Amino acid sequence: MERIFLILACACAVAFAQYSGPGVCKELNERHPVSGSCDRYIECINGTAEEKLCPDGLRFNPNVNFDVYPCQYPNEVACLERSALQPPQPTADCPHQFGYFKIGDARNCSGFRTCVNGVGYDFVCPDGLAFSSETYRCEWPDEVADCDAEAFVGFRCPEVPISKELGPPAGFRFYGSDNDCQKYFLCIDGRPRVLSCGGESGFDELTSSCVSADEVPTCPPELKAAAANTKELQKQYLAKELEFNALQAKRKALA
Repeated sequence: MERIFLILACACAVAFAQYSGPGVCKELNERHPVSGSCDRYIECINGTAEEKLCPDGLRFNPNVNFDVYPCQYPNEVACLERSALQPPQPTADCPHQFGYFKIGDARNCSGFRTCVNGVGYDFVCPDGLAFSSETYRCEWPDEVADCDAEAFVGFRCPEVPISKELGPPAGFRFYGSDNDCQKYFLCIDGRPRVLSCGGESGFDELTSSCVSADEVPTCPPELKAAAANTKELQKQYLAKELEFNALQAKRKALA
C-alpha cells in the first residue's frame, strides 16, 4: 500500500510539473504570463495560483527573480507576441498611472514627466541632453528620434567638403559658440552636440580644448579677470611650495 501511494504521488508530481495551462502552477512559487497579455500574470505562492494585473503603464516581466517585483516599465520588458494591454487610466497629469513621458516638442526635447499613481512630477535633463521615450533616459539629442538636434542645441554643423584624395570626412569636429565663450559644439557625422567648459575656462578653437578664460579673446572681461586672478594665486602658491621644499632640503643637508 505504501508503494502504491508513493507511485501515485510521483505521477501527480510529474503531471503537476508538466502542465502549463493558465491559472495552474508549474512550481510552488513562480510567476508566468497570461497568454497574449503583456500586463496580466499568474502568481503561485505555495502552489496556489492567483491571476494578477500590473498597474496601468507597467508590464509584466517573466524573467525577473521571484523576490523581485515583476511589473516594470515598458523599456525594460519586451512583450513581443504578448501585445494585449488593459485600457489606459489617464488623469489630468498623466496618460497612464505609471510611466515616463516626454514634455515639449521636437525643438524642446529636454523635459519629461514621471507619473506615479496618476500624479505627474516634471524634470529636465542635464544641459544639452534630450529625453528619449524609447530608453527612458537622457541621451544626446542626435540619438533621440523625435528630437530636432539642430533646433534644440541652436547650431547646425557646417558641411565639410569631400576630399578627392581622402574621401568623405571622418571622425568629429569642434566649433566654438558665437555668443558664449564657454560653450562649444561637437559634430559627429554632421549632427551637433553642445558641451561647455567649466569654472573659469573658455573654449579655444586653435587647440579644440578648454583653456584659462584669460587666454580666450571672446570671453567677457569679468571672466578673464577671475581666471587671471586664479592663475596668479596658483603661481604664488607654487612659488611658496618650491621655497618650502628648498628650505626642507637644506635642513636635511645640514643635519
